[in-house]
Amino acid sequence: MGVKVNEKNAERVKRYLMHKNIFDTHLRVFRKGGFIYFPIGKASADASMTIKEMGGTMLNAKFGSQGTQGLGKMPNKDIAKSYDILGNIAVLGCKPEYAKKLASIVLKSNKRVKTVLLKGGAVSGRYRTRKYVFVSGTRNFIADYRENGCSFRFDVRKVFFSPRLSFERNRIACASRNGENVMVMFAGVGPFAIEIANKNKESKVVAIELNKTAYKYLLENIALNKTGNVSAELGDVKKLAVKYEGFADRIVMPLPKTSSHFLDSALAVARKKCIIHYYTFCGYDEKEHRVSEIKKSVEAEKRKFRLLKLRVVRPYSRSTVEIVIDFAVY
Repeated sequence: MGVKVNEKNAERVKRYLMHKNIFDTHLRVFRKGGFIYFPIGKASADASMTIKEMGGTMLNAKFGSQGTQGLGKMPNKDIAKSYDILGNIAVLGCKPEYAKKLASIVLKSNKRVKTVLLKGGAVSGRYRTRKYVFVSGTRNFIADYRENGCSFRFDVRKVFFSPRLSFERNRIACASRNGENVMVMFAGVGPFAIEIANKNKESKVVAIELNKTAYKYLLENIALNKTGNVSAELGDVKKLAVKYEGFADRIVMPLPKTSSHFLDSALAVARKKCIIHYYTFCGYDEKEHRVSEIKKSVEAEKRKFRLLKLRVVRPYSRSTVEIVIDFAVY
């Protein structure tokens, strides 16, 4: 099986295929007539629908070998999910013993990649950063990355950034209405805020970030993308929420581990009929329970709650998924 997609949407579709672990890296990707053809394994009905929404066409096609047999006994499913592309940097998530061979494959198959790094541990700490080990190519930790028509520059060691949220960022940017007041909490280097602002030129977007290094790159990326309708704030969401009481028509809360700690701040910022995009982790069978928890919290603040959408963003571990709950408050 395969997916046909135009070159403009190819990178975004590829990241989604890798995120869903259905991109078959054993087979050859090829370009023909302005389209990219990706080999895939079996795709669920939901995945097929998402691929079509992203501009892809499902195909029954044969693909040639890409030659990943040099990875020895590395399981096929681990190859497909074992790296992310951040523009000029590839980040491996495989076992260290496979890193050199996989790095060689990535460098040969993607000419834009100049540096290959290996994850040196889990995301941790107040700023959700992780350590990286240099593997191959040019020794460099500054990513120059492009997504959904926007450009971002950042040090992968000092900020949090996940290319696997590309679909979510585009989804919310497209769902936003031009002229809205939008607040992005935990804004990082600016992907949610800048992509929303880029698609909605008349909107006012406030991006709040606590990490000073991420804030520095946030300012740089606002200038890089010429999104003058984004205002950056350095500081704690809870303290800054007072300044923006009753400001927002839409709020994005992309901090799944501790979003619940900031729901009261979001409600203070939210206007009537405000839409909140709330990211959180939960067990596979706990999604509806999490919605009930949020509803209770909203009603405890004397506000009304209306569920708009519940979506699984990605699997996080064997027992946990990241979900987004879109809801309106009145």
